[in-house]
Amino acid sequence: MAEDEKFSRPGEGAQAPSPKRKAKRGWIIGGVVAVVIVVAGAGFWVWHETPSFCNAICHSPMDSYVDTYYSGDQGMLVTAHAEAGNNCLSCHEPVITEQVGEAMKWVADDYPMTADDTKLADGADMASEEFCAKSGCHDMNDVVASTWGFEGNDEKFNPHSSHQDMALECGDCHKAHEKSVLMCNQCHKLNMPEGWEAPNAA
Repeated sequence: MAEDEKFSRPGEGAQAPSPKRKAKRGWIIGGVVAVVIVVAGAGFWVWHETPSFCNAICHSPMDSYVDTYYSGDQGMLVTAHAEAGNNCLSCHEPVITEQVGEAMKWVADDYPMTADDTKLADGADMASEEFCAKSGCHDMNDVVASTWGFEGNDEKFNPHSSHQDMALECGDCHKAHEKSVLMCNQCHKLNMPEGWEAPNAA
């Protein structure tokens, strides 16, 4: 029997980890988890700022909008914004109430789409002078000053200072995700910016 007592059962001789060691291990695990959460959160935030986020999350109405962002089509305002380093959120500022409504429509697959199923049917008409000339964006005095005789036209022509006065909004000509239209050419025959169309061209 004395011989048997020499051999201990597995784990009998091992000492239980000290409370100090357990606490240290807990802090290490907690620190690693915190770092992973911070890095993942930062990565998500960076991704959230890119056009591919809109496309990945809300795949079905955003595909065509994101495609136009990357298209390089000079006739679309989105190209000039992309080349200037702006992204979707530069114009489409996230508002929590709107985002909740959009999430509900996405879950219910209830986005009202155009007949060709490529764009939102109730897209916001954002391109007003009030919106485009907000702080940090366009200065209308600079815009007017720089567009007399635009595109090689006679110096008397300026689409931003015309006899139409306030009858037109920025978005009547400048289209973000479709071809921009020179409304002056409803009556005049002016040179148009690259990629633009005359009204009723389709």
